[in-house]
Amino acid sequence: MLVVIAHAQLIDISTDAPFPVMDTFNSWLVPIRMPLFIFCSGGLLFLSRINKQWTIKKLYRDKVQRILCPFLFFVIFYYLLKIAMNTFVKTKVDYSVADFLISFAIYSNHPSVHLWFLAVLTWFMLLYPLFRWLCQNDLRMIVFLLFSISIYFIDMQPAPEKNYFYLFTLNHYLVYFFAGIFFFRFRLYDYFNSWWLTIMLIAIYATTYFFQLWLLCSMTGIFAVVGLGRQIARFWPNMFSSFREYIYQIYLISLIFQGFVELIIWRRLFYCPGAVVLFFVLNVLVGIYIPVIISKLAERLPYRSLHLALGLKQKKQCN
Repeated sequence: MLVVIAHAQLIDISTDAPFPVMDTFNSWLVPIRMPLFIFCSGGLLFLSRINKQWTIKKLYRDKVQRILCPFLFFVIFYYLLKIAMNTFVKTKVDYSVADFLISFAIYSNHPSVHLWFLAVLTWFMLLYPLFRWLCQNDLRMIVFLLFSISIYFIDMQPAPEKNYFYLFTLNHYLVYFFAGIFFFRFRLYDYFNSWWLTIMLIAIYATTYFFQLWLLCSMTGIFAVVGLGRQIARFWPNMFSSFREYIYQIYLISLIFQGFVELIIWRRLFYCPGAVVLFFVLNVLVGIYIPVIISKLAERLPYRSLHLALGLKQKKQCN
């Protein structure tokens, strides 16, 4: 949901910039959004794979189907789509074989820009044997967590056009991924049952955001979301049940329909600054629920290649 909200960009045509209130709101979420997404990925790897003793071979086969296949499909799809929509999009596509091929490895300033997450996730899945070994011993877990924190502060990033497969920024994401494994391995979520703790974490998040202590800010924000989720689950456990089984497909597909709302409906058909909140909500709802509808329809079709392209779970491998 936070990622979809971030992509709900409605421009004020008179200034050619985002509306200040919405821009500020989104900026407050930046330190949480992708760190939380990566944290959850690490936690889910522990819960659904490491904790269930998946073999290395089975894990790699599963991730080729669930990560690599959708990645290859959507790099091609978004490149062709952006060429077809070149008159509407904000950044034009260069018509060349070289540019097409490089979009598989370099994501900044390419139609594959938001697929960097899959490249990062692939690197971490390749480390599955290491994570499985670490989870066998408490001391190993603590030492590696401290190691991941220490390398976070190393700046290895070259110019964006040189950061192949996001390799040189992995150190900025490893701490969040492993923190997710660590968090669920030791069941730390059991300690986040208090409203007072949640409120305190939100206050610390605001303070660290103000002083730009980004690692501490992101981790505190993640814990605040965990605490908030624990409280919500007490009285509304099914709050996100309408789309939580399709969060991967929402990530993969939502940009298409959010772009349509922004570039066609908002800019060309119904531009009205007074209704910006209404269109913002529409953008978010479209970004969440149209991918869910498409995914549910695709599941009814007996085409395995379609399921692979959309990253849908293969029925034989569901646990």
